[in-house]
Amino acid sequence: MKLAKCRTSEIAHLTYLRLSEGGGMSRFMVPFRMHDTGWLLLAFCVLLGIGFYGLRLGLVVGAAFAASLLLHEMGHMLAAILLRVPVREFGLCLCGAYNRRAHAGRRRDEVLISAAGPLMNLFLVLPLLYIPVIGTKLALCNLSLCVVNLLPLPSSDGLRILRTIWASNRAGDVIPVISQSCSTQPVRLG
Repeated sequence: MKLAKCRTSEIAHLTYLRLSEGGGMSRFMVPFRMHDTGWLLLAFCVLLGIGFYGLRLGLVVGAAFAASLLLHEMGHMLAAILLRVPVREFGLCLCGAYNRRAHAGRRRDEVLISAAGPLMNLFLVLPLLYIPVIGTKLALCNLSLCVVNLLPLPSSDGLRILRTIWASNRAGDVIPVISQSCSTQPVRLG
């Protein structure tokens, strides 16, 4: 996308993240888009943190949770770039963090890219435990992001991984029914 063809309102929300490969010889420019609704998600994360941990601690935990969402998407993005799959943009909107990329072409690459986001959150857990006061809370947030994203729920990495591994028409028909019933049915205990 050329900036000269963008409307002024689009330019204000578009920045570029430079990623280098091969010792900095070639550069990739991946646009980051902060949608207007992304600010609502950021505010929601901060308010959620304040609700759980009070004002001072909640501000930090909420902002760090939003950063964890972006790091999750950066995991997908970095895996895609390493596998030479074009990434068009990544960003933040009300529905969460996202990235837009081309299809990997090979099932193995698609699984690796889909798994990279939850793995990024999992890799963050141990170092976060060493941060005083808020480390355990941030580690729990990242562990939760990892686990929830690996469940076969609609629009999750887990569902994408299962669909790619099974790659059959039957899996495409059965998995959404199972995942939808898991996400909409109340849980019975006892």
